[in-house]
Amino acid sequence: MINLRNNENTIAIIIVASVLILVGLLWFAFQNPSLNPRLEKENYTVIRKWEMPKELDEISGITWAGENKIACVQDEEGIIFIYNLSSNLVEKTINFSKAGDYEGLAIIDSTAYVLRSDGELFIIVNYLSENFEVKTHDTPFSGKNNMESLTIDKKNNRLLLIPKNKDLQSTDYLGIYAFNLETQQVEKNPILRVKYSDPIFESNSKDDDAEVSNSINPADIAINPLDGNIYIVEARKPQLLILDAKGKALKLHNLLPESFPQPEGIIFSPEGKMYISNEGKNGTANIMEVEIDE
Repeated sequence: MINLRNNENTIAIIIVASVLILVGLLWFAFQNPSLNPRLEKENYTVIRKWEMPKELDEISGITWAGENKIACVQDEEGIIFIYNLSSNLVEKTINFSKAGDYEGLAIIDSTAYVLRSDGELFIIVNYLSENFEVKTHDTPFSGKNNMESLTIDKKNNRLLLIPKNKDLQSTDYLGIYAFNLETQQVEKNPILRVKYSDPIFESNSKDDDAEVSNSINPADIAINPLDGNIYIVEARKPQLLILDAKGKALKLHNLLPESFPQPEGIIFSPEGKMYISNEGKNGTANIMEVEIDE
């Protein structure tokens, strides 16, 4: 009886040890780029992920709205959602207009700016007040340009916008335009131009899809407050383009669809933390805190 029990204990120990060794080997293989090619393509780390409620399945533009708060719009309703990262809840909604394709969002003090895909800019004064005031402003852009990207450039007192599908002047470059907050006008010429002939886009020239080949179709734009670099995210072929403040292309990061099924928004906290929103494509929409491995 004693020998039988000893044998059973020995077998149990061997089984447990074998399982632990197997788990260790699998973990090593998963974390080792030479054994797991997927890791060679990952140049970022997802720090944390917040799953969005159903009403934000179509989440698009995001912007910082105060301590641990991110304001969001989605591309079906004229509503600003204030999402609290600490409580994981939408704590306030602002119905500023009728249904429409709202894509870009920026907040300056008590004023919110929302960009519709046809180029119409909505200005919501005292947006957190019950008595907020909504103004609309025409821009040179139209539905042909498919406007999705909007951010605040505090240093230069302006908003930055980028056509997604078609530039106002040329098909040879990515043009970044400025909305002057003092004159309330969009400057006629782009303030920055990123040529598609730049070597940084060479990897895209091998793409089978002619629509994304050798180019980028911006879904949103943000400025890193720590270094002034400009970040542009694309949803069609998930990628992240980083420019310096003068428009020089620094890096183009591919984002794996497994982690970024449809990145539609990007923003930085005042401390330089980067957040990217993903529309609920084949799953639940989310906001993720992401670190890029430089």
